[in-house]
Amino acid sequence: MPGLALSPAINQISTTAFPDIPLGSIQTVLALASFTQPLSAVIAAFLINRRVVTKKIAIVFGLCLYVLNAVLAILFHTEFWHLIMLSIVLGISTGCVHPNMFGLLFDNFEVGERQVITGYQSALLNAGVISMSLVVGLLATFIWYGGYLVLFVGLPAVFLVLFAVPNYWAPVTGRQKKKASGKLNPKIFYYCAIAFLFMMVYTVGGQNLSTHMKDLGDSSTAGIGIALLMAGGVISGLFLNKLSILTGDYTLSFAMGALFIGFMMLSLFPGSLIMVFIAVFIAGSSLSIALPRCIFMVSTLATDQSSSQTATALVSTVTPALGGFMSPVVFTNITTALYGDSTVARYMFVSIVVLVMAIIVALITFLSGRKRARAVP
Repeated sequence: MPGLALSPAINQISTTAFPDIPLGSIQTVLALASFTQPLSAVIAAFLINRRVVTKKIAIVFGLCLYVLNAVLAILFHTEFWHLIMLSIVLGISTGCVHPNMFGLLFDNFEVGERQVITGYQSALLNAGVISMSLVVGLLATFIWYGGYLVLFVGLPAVFLVLFAVPNYWAPVTGRQKKKASGKLNPKIFYYCAIAFLFMMVYTVGGQNLSTHMKDLGDSSTAGIGIALLMAGGVISGLFLNKLSILTGDYTLSFAMGALFIGFMMLSLFPGSLIMVFIAVFIAGSSLSIALPRCIFMVSTLATDQSSSQTATALVSTVTPALGGFMSPVVFTNITTALYGDSTVARYMFVSIVVLVMAIIVALITFLSGRKRARAVP
């Protein structure tokens, strides 16, 4: 989420700090955080599974790296490779923190509680990005790397985790070891694929928003836009359980439908600040529906200790982060080749992709439901 919170500064980085670097290259470098994030998550999961570190230690280490990243931004911000370095460190830190937050959730709550609490957790994640993006947008109007200074928030968070988060080794009895195969249920990879594809399309929203709004205001205006994007996630996260009850197995298609509407509105009303704000709010609501739903479903499929940590890292961090990294590589390059630098065309193109995804997932859900119905005697 810190990577998304820094997105209001993209236009400032492109026009002020490195005007000779193409926008697509800058977006790709910022997305490096999404490339290193899964690598660190996998390494952390490996160490946790072998009881080298606990989840609490991994989280504290990641938060300390946030603080280090802020210090590095102050010291190194004049060369393009400095931006690359900052993105890599940011990804490593997030990979240590994010999956282990959900790992603590799986360890300490029953299945019936997880969907509700996952929604609350996603709402709070989005609320954090709201505050960060507003500050980032403001600071970026003065210095392009000002957004990284917000990462000093990791310092008080370290002390909060040290006192509030339990430190334990995941209990695995001898009987559980015999039962645990370590193999992942194949259905887990279906939800991982959805998480990957969803973040590919969702990331287009935040990464292109500051450029899309360049004629409507400065970086602080873009910061408000990102805050509203996250505000949609806060509201939907708080009501995730009720939304899931209403939409049932079609929850993921419903989330993609919201993202389609938001992106289509962005492409149709680029000159209206009010319509842009409404559009990003609708699009943002999809995040706290789609990813928590995937994470919750995986939590019901990964039932033993030998696979739960790996499954958690895959669905909460590895596949979404890789999707975020691939987003500018795929969509920015394709739409630039077809339509130039038009963000209007980019949002239109991706909205059609999202609509196709929603239809395919709904069809798979429908066919799976019929298969289950025939299996019931």
